[in-house]
Amino acid sequence: MKFNFGFSILEIIVVLSLMALVLGVFLVRTSGLQDQRSIEIAKGDLRAIQSAINSYFLHHNSVYPSGADWLNNDLVNDNPRILRQVLYDPFRSANTEYSYFTSSDGKYYVAFSYGPNHQADISGINTNGKFLGVNADDVFVTNGTGSFS
Repeated sequence: MKFNFGFSILEIIVVLSLMALVLGVFLVRTSGLQDQRSIEIAKGDLRAIQSAINSYFLHHNSVYPSGADWLNNDLVNDNPRILRQVLYDPFRSANTEYSYFTSSDGKYYVAFSYGPNHQADISGINTNGKFLGVNADDVFVTNGTGSFS
């Protein structure tokens, strides 16, 4: 009686093909999860930033934060401290803060993340509270209309 304990080439090809198929399905199903996770992080951070901006407004004679270093100077290092730490946009390179614009009259603001396309689609906010730019995938908070002009 002769026993054959090896695998044939055909059996190996079938197993490898099935493994490739399962791996392919897995990769397709999980590819969007990183973007969704980053969107949820951005939404949470921006809610905290919005609360901090509103608190700043109440403590500083109805003026919104302004300037290039608005997050660090106005919200993190203010007295009293409004935010514990600087928050970073998950869709940009490491240690890059969220973007922020105020209208020219200082009545409206928008704080936003670049979103999954990693590009700033919002380019400002006008004196009617409407965004300048294009309506794409930026994640934002505002006291304006939330619409584009």
